[in-house]
Amino acid sequence: MLYESGEPTGSMVESGGATMRVRRRIVSCGVSVLLALVGLVAVGGVPEAAAAAPKCPLAALKQAKKPVEITMWHSMNRKLEDTLVALTDAFNSSQSAVKVKLVNDITYDDTFTAYKTNLATGNLPDVVQISASDQQQMIDTRTALPAGACAKADHYSFAGILPRVMSYFTVEGSVVGMPFNISGPVLYYNENAFQRAGLDPRKPPKTLDDVRSYAEKLKASNAVPGAPLGLKIDPGFFEHWRGMANKPLVNNDNGRTERATKAVFDDALGRKLFSWISGMVKDGLAETNPDSGANQYDNLLGIGNGNHAMAIETSASLSTIQQVLATGQYPDVKLGVGPMPSPGGKGGVLVQGAALYIVNKSSPAKQAAAWQFVKFLTSAASQVQWATGTGYIPIVKKAASSAAVKSFWVQNPGYAVAYEQLLAGVTSPSTAGTVIGPYKDVIDALRNAENSMVLEGKSPAAAVKAAAADATAAILDYNDRIGF
Repeated sequence: MLYESGEPTGSMVESGGATMRVRRRIVSCGVSVLLALVGLVAVGGVPEAAAAAPKCPLAALKQAKKPVEITMWHSMNRKLEDTLVALTDAFNSSQSAVKVKLVNDITYDDTFTAYKTNLATGNLPDVVQISASDQQQMIDTRTALPAGACAKADHYSFAGILPRVMSYFTVEGSVVGMPFNISGPVLYYNENAFQRAGLDPRKPPKTLDDVRSYAEKLKASNAVPGAPLGLKIDPGFFEHWRGMANKPLVNNDNGRTERATKAVFDDALGRKLFSWISGMVKDGLAETNPDSGANQYDNLLGIGNGNHAMAIETSASLSTIQQVLATGQYPDVKLGVGPMPSPGGKGGVLVQGAALYIVNKSSPAKQAAAWQFVKFLTSAASQVQWATGTGYIPIVKKAASSAAVKSFWVQNPGYAVAYEQLLAGVTSPSTAGTVIGPYKDVIDALRNAENSMVLEGKSPAAAVKAAAADATAAILDYNDRIGF
């Protein structure tokens, strides 16, 4: 998926630093419940609530009794949560007008599920972190105060944020969510295994054909006992590969000029990508694992225990991987990080990660306070701390060009890979990413198709055709429910 998986869901409360960390178990709530709760109505192809430009009540903070206390629901874990807590503590201690409490809902899915479940009760946070791929559905809840409205009221410019990032979070000319934690898929590999196979560890594979060639050499040399590539069945990779080839996933410019109505990936490229996956598995060059649940990190664990030599995973995992390697638990691993291998083409990887949404159901003072906090998290200084502490991309240009980040990248070159990879891509509708309400249903259609191919022997052509048909049906059903 185009987001980073979190820890298994649990129920616990921790106190760490000056910021209370709250973690909780989530109950389920489907998209049908969401749509019923918010009662979406379309007017001329645009949701009714979008007809009037919202105002950001910045003045309310000045008039409110201090401090104004706000809550943010998030999905950061391990080293990522530690860094977010440190930033929040810094914000809380830097001024006396606003105090922030963090609530950890463990994963993006759990956070959004909790949010949708509480739409009926109004028990919502003041700021919520939502996966980038769910931005259309978040917009459709009509509960977000657009960051663009606050930027306009505050004379704040988005020009300092990377253009590729802003292109993803600009939908029909509006910026609703404030981009925050942005990552990209990268190739992790064991340099020691490469050396045993006679491969140059300074030159990771650049294309999918290269990956196959490297895997064949790793297998022939017995550099690893298992399949050389640990391949997660993550449909997000398929979407990235289409972006790298500058091909959309859905019609209407990936749903950016008009609502998407059809999946368009049942084409030559789609069949080529499914065939590559199938061939790698059939030839013993790749071993698959799921992208969620208890075995979701088998691709990375396989590198650690020596079974695999390569895996594709989010750059946001880098700080946690290094944290684990530093324990000495996997002494035979010398970690290498390279760009995500490409199928060819002149596109680029997509933006992935999450944005921060200010909830318009909060009081005006809390909305104004929330803007101050999200603006703080995307400041240059905060992004320096965030990028060097996590593996996420510094989305602010001044942060990326700072002496602190440059020095950190010299000492830790793996952290720079996702940033450089994102900058190397072109800006187009295909690389901006999809904007569709039923994103999870579309991704599920792709996942089911990939599994039917590698687990049940379905042909690549038949699998991708079925995925496109199921994805189109999901898009049409969603659009019909909300009146489009």
